Amino acid sequence: MKNPSPRARLRRAALLAGTLLLAPTPALAQGAAVAPLAADAEAAADAGDAIVVTARNRDENINDVPIPISVLGGEAVASQRVFTLADLTQRAPGLTATTPNARRTGVSLRGIGKTSGNDNMEAAVGVIVDDVFLDHVGMTYQDFTDLAQVEVLRGPQGTLLGKNTSLGVIKYSSKAPSFTPEGSLELEGGLSVPSFKARASYSDALVDDVLAWRGSFSYDSQRGDIINVNPSFNNRFHERNRWAGRFQLLLKASDNLSFRLNVDGAETNENSNTKPFMIDPTTLADGSPRTGLSYTSRLARAYFGGYTPIIGSWTTIDMDQALPLITRNYGASLVTTWDAGPFEVKSISAIRKFHFDANNDSEQTRFAINRGGTLVDSEQLSEELRLSGKLGRTLDYQAGAYFFGIDTKTTSRTLYGADAGAFYATDAQYAALAANQLLLQNSLKNVRSTTFQNPVSTSQALFGQVNWSPVDRFTLTTGLRYTWEQKRSVTSKSASYADGTALVATGNSAADAIRASQLGASFTNVTGIPIHAGSVAWLVNPSFKVTPDLLLYASASGGGKSGAVAFDNTGLPRNVLPENTTDFELGFKAQLLDRKVNFSANLFYTKVRNYQATTSIADATSSTGYSSVLGNIPGIRAKGVEWEGSFTPAEGVNLNFAGTYNDALYTDWSTATCPRSYTAAVCNNTGRQIVGAPKWTLIFGFDVEREISGSGLTLHVFGNDTYRTAHNLEQLLSPYGWQKAYHITDAGIGVITKVGQVRTEFSIVAKNLFNTFYTTSVNDFSNNAPVGYDGIGPRRYVGALVRAKF
Repeated sequence: MKNPSPRARLRRAALLAGTLLLAPTPALAQGAAVAPLAADAEAAADAGDAIVVTARNRDENINDVPIPISVLGGEAVASQRVFTLADLTQRAPGLTATTPNARRTGVSLRGIGKTSGNDNMEAAVGVIVDDVFLDHVGMTYQDFTDLAQVEVLRGPQGTLLGKNTSLGVIKYSSKAPSFTPEGSLELEGGLSVPSFKARASYSDALVDDVLAWRGSFSYDSQRGDIINVNPSFNNRFHERNRWAGRFQLLLKASDNLSFRLNVDGAETNENSNTKPFMIDPTTLADGSPRTGLSYTSRLARAYFGGYTPIIGSWTTIDMDQALPLITRNYGASLVTTWDAGPFEVKSISAIRKFHFDANNDSEQTRFAINRGGTLVDSEQLSEELRLSGKLGRTLDYQAGAYFFGIDTKTTSRTLYGADAGAFYATDAQYAALAANQLLLQNSLKNVRSTTFQNPVSTSQALFGQVNWSPVDRFTLTTGLRYTWEQKRSVTSKSASYADGTALVATGNSAADAIRASQLGASFTNVTGIPIHAGSVAWLVNPSFKVTPDLLLYASASGGGKSGAVAFDNTGLPRNVLPENTTDFELGFKAQLLDRKVNFSANLFYTKVRNYQATTSIADATSSTGYSSVLGNIPGIRAKGVEWEGSFTPAEGVNLNFAGTYNDALYTDWSTATCPRSYTAAVCNNTGRQIVGAPKWTLIFGFDVEREISGSGLTLHVFGNDTYRTAHNLEQLLSPYGWQKAYHITDAGIGVITKVGQVRTEFSIVAKNLFNTFYTTSVNDFSNNAPVGYDGIGPRRYVGALVRAKF
């Protein structure tokens, strides 16, 4: 028998692998990923041609999709340096994000959905990267490069795009492997601040028309813009020190069977997790004097030798205990696509791992008081099987099964230093021990407190979506998804010395009382109340193509996310109710002036019941007087209008604009805990604007490429400005939580030359050109800390960049 060719052997192996993959296995039965093999729509998206999106798990012209979508093409991502979630918020109306670190990352659309710092909590704005739904918010904390495009979908997407996407989806698509050689290289150096950044990618065939590969890599190092003035620990914070890499293989085993393997990794190791203290109030909101101990009064004690803490500075800090913050994101996925003619079958299998390790100087002084932070390790497995096709002339469909599982282990750690006793003591305790500083120090010196939680979640879903077109220009889209979820969790809390040995009483009642006030009660292996529940997501979405250049659409949809197994700070179970969302959209998409103008707008009304939020409650057992808990706000709603457009008056000239008016209110929060500056315990926040929701957001940008006559060079100029009105960023709407209105402006100028197949651009790029000082998160004051800005934005950066594509 004649030996088979290499191509035939590859195809035979692929067929066998596909058979094994499509067969259910115990490992894959734990979960699923989302989205299909992404089309590389970069050329269309950046050249002004028809933009292809995969919002509904298939390639479609954006002007034919009855969903409000913002799209940024790969070339714009690269040239305008839109690599992080924070960067993306300056390009998409209604999108905001808080990214002080991976664990505290929060993403919201229309002011709703932001989560922060609770590993039991799932996001309501889904993030999908190369077909895989990312469950833990920390998995989004990385630079996204070598992209084909980014799509931001507003409104519930739960019938097709996975669990917990009741408010919208951010969908990243990497460039796919190519069977023809292509590559890029970028080198960038900072002019305003020392930095070095590099990005590279390359793709080619390994076997012509059968096997192709693609590899990409990025590195980003930038000096911090917050100076630590402590001479014994002189370094900078708010820096960048990160890398990421991705490797892909695309195997076309036959004309109708393909496999795409995607392996990626990203790490950060940065002095970045700082929270500049801005004000330590001396009076309450009603003008009455503030009573009790404060951060300032504690540090005014004689023990600290007349030390003056830094309060009110955006640029300096004084501390000695913080360690670099470490984040690791790794994953792999395999997408199998079989086109059987009348229908297509797709299998998406994925695994992801997330690691986070924070050791912060909690009091931000040069004294050894408190180093705290959380250690998180999370692993998710996912599997999706999807069937799509047409039924006659008028119906096309998608249906499938989705399986998902995630296991997260989180350990909150506090290590007390020699100066902790002098800081945390009450006035009476301090007076009793002032003459015996050794005993004062031994009350907490080298004492370690840890709280462990292990939330585990699995889910299974069946879904389907149908497009019915009884006449040529009318389509009715309907969808339904049913999800079963199982959740459990255990928690423990313990205290010991740093070396693990058991605590020994000091023998002094005042010293022992200081220790007890900080440590609280220990508990072991408390099991939470498990959750076994089902939920429904639905969609009714009619659209009408009035002309080839005008689409009208409406939608009504519902969805939500499941409850959470949670605990209070004493270890008692405190479960969180499921969150339910109902949304209505009415919009149009139009092309005008011989398609030189694209304009879309939509009205939206979103209502959420039992909105899940990390908030604070008054707690007499806590040393701060408050405890942070995960709970439910009875009702919120957002209504308003969004618009986006672009104008191409001449070849190489593109203007874009976007905006949103968002009237986002608490419709039922009459029993909110009052912020610390109020004397009342309970506040009625009904009718107030939602935390983190600016009423107006306006975006304007331009991108111009024009040939310089007779030079063989092309001038490239671009800019983007984002404006947000004032909004409150503190979770209890503290008077100190307001971020005033601000602009963020990015810009660049350069020249492009092309020699053969190599296109090279030399440019100067600027981020936050006018050096706006702003924050995306505020922590209110307590009796241990001042008001802190937990999400300060990056300062002005100007860099020199060379980019080559070949």
